[in-house]
Amino acid sequence: MSHEQFEEAIPLYVVGALDRSERQAIEAHVLSGCTACRAALEEYRPAVAKLPFALPRVPVPPELKSRLVAAVTQTVPSREPSLVPGSPPREPAPVTEEAPSRWAGFPAWLCHPGWAAASVLLVALAAWYTQSIRSQVDVAIAQRQRTETAFQESAARLATIQRQVAEQEQALAELREDMAHRSGDIGEIQAALASREAEVDELRSQLTQRERELSGLRTALAQRDEMLTFLRSPSIKVVSLAGLEKAKTAGAFLLFDPETKKAFFYAFNMPPLPGGKTYQLWAILDKPVSAGTFSTDAGQKARMVVRSAPDLARIKKFAVSVEPEGGQPQPTGDIYLMGQL
Repeated sequence: MSHEQFEEAIPLYVVGALDRSERQAIEAHVLSGCTACRAALEEYRPAVAKLPFALPRVPVPPELKSRLVAAVTQTVPSREPSLVPGSPPREPAPVTEEAPSRWAGFPAWLCHPGWAAASVLLVALAAWYTQSIRSQVDVAIAQRQRTETAFQESAARLATIQRQVAEQEQALAELREDMAHRSGDIGEIQAALASREAEVDELRSQLTQRERELSGLRTALAQRDEMLTFLRSPSIKVVSLAGLEKAKTAGAFLLFDPETKKAFFYAFNMPPLPGGKTYQLWAILDKPVSAGTFSTDAGQKARMVVRSAPDLARIKKFAVSVEPEGGQPQPTGDIYLMGQL
């Protein structure tokens, strides 16, 4: 794995979403002395305590309060040990009616350990989501800076080639003028002229190649700017998708901007696709609507930008199924991932 791949995998490592080999690889990379990855790891760890804030709220059962109050206020008889060795233990004193407990009016369900754990989990999930968005913005900014640097280097190389072409064309013109004034060895001059023309053609070919590279860099820069603008939007919502029977260790999340109708989908630990098959993302309204097809890389991960997603207010679930190449208008294969708003 490259250093950038290690940086991208650190958030998944902190939340325990990596398999054993990937965890061992990241630990070995950090122990090898990479200060940047170690610093990132230390920044992500406090966020785990706030992950529960991303979980959906679950209503408290109405009978929970009465059961807890009964359990807290119930009197348990106990046998008082005797202070004199050998004497029989004292019998418990008869239970008499006592004054109302000072906790009788306090909602006992607030003291339940499950509520404390759920609060911690919600806080951790919210912090993880905030830190994840911040990290993605930082990565996008760094990648944009690298793309701009490559763009400037290519522009400088293109200017050098253009200057060389101009110099060669000037030399060619001078050679032609010199040939016109000469009446001597025309064959030698023509050979030199052909050599210069070949050099000019080669430089023009290089110039064309550099212009194509420059165009590709402009396209990549525009895509980075689009992703950076998307990640900075304050209205982004997140949907988590869990693996089903066919992909128990897989998972995914989808960042969705209701204002622009754009979404960013990221999946991990996806099973290898059979030949002639593809994964297809579905937004489930009254019926499934295709949001695009994707495949996985060598690390069984996938990324996809959805440029025109359905209305979030009408979406009930998101799902991923395996379909024939090119996708289908409706799901026909096994469902691998499922997530609900």
